[in-house]
Amino acid sequence: MNIGVSTLLYENEDIITAVSSIAEAGQKRIELFCEIAGFRPGEVSDETVDTLADLALEHGITYSIHPPCIGLNPASSDSSERARVVEAYIGTIELATRLGIRDMVVHCGSKSDPRVPTEIALGFASQTLQTVGDVAQQAGVVMMLENTCWKETSILESPQDLIDLADLCPPSTCLLLDVGHAMIWGVNPTECARAWFPRLAQIHAHDNHGECDEHLPLGDGIIDWKELISFLAMERWDGVFMIEVGQQEDSADALERSLDIVRECLAQCANA
Repeated sequence: MNIGVSTLLYENEDIITAVSSIAEAGQKRIELFCEIAGFRPGEVSDETVDTLADLALEHGITYSIHPPCIGLNPASSDSSERARVVEAYIGTIELATRLGIRDMVVHCGSKSDPRVPTEIALGFASQTLQTVGDVAQQAGVVMMLENTCWKETSILESPQDLIDLADLCPPSTCLLLDVGHAMIWGVNPTECARAWFPRLAQIHAHDNHGECDEHLPLGDGIIDWKELISFLAMERWDGVFMIEVGQQEDSADALERSLDIVRECLAQCANA
């Protein structure tokens, strides 16, 4: 299991400050979040790209990338919104190629309204993701499909549904388990990991209380990290466990506390 950290940890800073702060904490796998200042697709300067490349060389960093997500729903009933998703995601692929990034997470989407039939929303999502997936494949970027499950607007009724959606995308498409989203969905994250394991490339790790997407440090919510990490260790999972905690009053401390949870769980597995 490889540990990574998302720049969401410094979401109120600029992208260079965020990456520098994470790198200085000794982390070498960093997710670049396109909602961070200075990193919107289509607006990123050559200077920023060069600085990120220099930081990667200096610290031995491997990057992955997360497209913009605010107001962008791949399963939206609004065709103009889906068009904006395609534009933003393809712009993110172009940004990824400028930085030599080889994997990109995408959201599976949700119903625009609880009254929208699930099969209709899934159809919209598949159209969006197939279009983006084809462009990603041509660019040599692996698309990782993330569960975004918001209770009554979820387009997923079971973990199998995400597999079925990925099967409609290019064959290289992998799965990404967002642990916090699974809790809001009401599905055990370990059950998701077990179902998605053969194609599980990354995990987004953050805590909550099962009601909303709080992006808390690990251990500050109700998620059973020991159960999930024990399963991953037992199966010798070699994907990226990406800590995706939001900015805190002391983000460096929040990261260290989250890492401590992971270390403790792994140590318990080793001693079992």
